[in-house]
This record gives sequence, C-alpha cells and structure tokens, in this order.
Amino acid sequence: MDYELTDKIIAFLDKQLIGYFSRMKSTVSFDELNVMQSIDAVYREIERLIRETFLILAENVYSKTVKNPSREIDAEWLDDILSGYDPVSKYVFTHEIDRKSARLAEAVIASDTPVKEIDAALRAMSFMMRVYAVRVTDEAVLQAFIDDSIEFVEWVAEKDEKTCAVCHKRDGNIYPLESVPPKPHQNCRCILRRIS
Repeated sequence: MDYELTDKIIAFLDKQLIGYFSRMKSTVSFDELNVMQSIDAVYREIERLIRETFLILAENVYSKTVKNPSREIDAEWLDDILSGYDPVSKYVFTHEIDRKSARLAEAVIASDTPVKEIDAALRAMSFMMRVYAVRVTDEAVLQAFIDDSIEFVEWVAEKDEKTCAVCHKRDGNIYPLESVPPKPHQNCRCILRRIS
C-alpha cells in the first residue's frame, strides 16, 4: 500500500478548498452577523465534502488491502475516526472544524486585511485535510489487517531527504499489530506491511 490514491484525493480536495475560500472572500464586506453565518455555512459544506471524499478513500484503500473482507467501511466507521482524538495531530477533526470556523470569523471581523485572514485559513484547512487524509488511509489499512487476522506488521519508512530519525530507526522493525507505535509526526508517509 502506498499513498498514490491519497495524493489524488488530496489534490482534488485542495482544488475544492481553493474554490470555497475564493468564494468566501466575497462575503467579507457584509455585516458581522452575515460574515459569521456565511463562514460557518462554508465550513459545514467543506466538512461534508471532506467526509464524503474520505469515505471514498477509505473504502478504496480497504478493498485494495483486505484479502478476507468481513465488513464494509461506512460513514459510522469514518465518524469514529474523525470524532476521536488523534495523538499525532493532537486534536479531534470534528472539533477542529468548529474551531477553525470560529477563528476565521473572528479574524475577518477584527482584521483590516480580511482577505489575508481567509488565505491563512485556507492554508490551515488544507494542512489539516492532508493530515487526516493520511490518517484515514492508515486506519483503513489497519482495519484490513485486523479483518484479515494479521498478527505482525513491518514498519516501512519512506526513505528520502525528509525522513525523520524516528522513522529511520523504525524502518524494518516488526511489531505486533496491536502494539504498532503511533506515527511520530504529522504527514508521516511510513507504511505498515503485513507479515504473513
């Protein structure tokens, strides 16, 4: 398993986010209440799009990884991931959407340069989306391994100039599936390979 599909999903969502945030720039001339409502509505739509797209990603990754499917990856499975605490990002996806929406509304209302605030919010949302696209991919792979009753996995580091010392150290290590350490940083592209 690699992150080829994940990267395609990230590219698709990035284009969508750019469109949403570009349209949002037209709302900055409204009064305070309308700005808050408009921003909240955009973030709700973004959350819906991300959830739908992540579900497609998870279903595809799971079906390509699992050998003996015993479940369907569904919206409830995805909700469990997105509503749970992520030890790598150190936040909960669903709470972070609300926080980012409120933060942007406050920044746009208080700023002399609201367009810059919207651009900064786009970068933050894009980064969070990337972090969670990788997480959803990893969780779908883990679910496939669990459903296939895999007991051990090998940590395989993506070896390039950006590979961190922790990932280099873990490369090639074998872990019981239930004891795989969490990824050491956001956007870690290390993968787990099944040991049959």
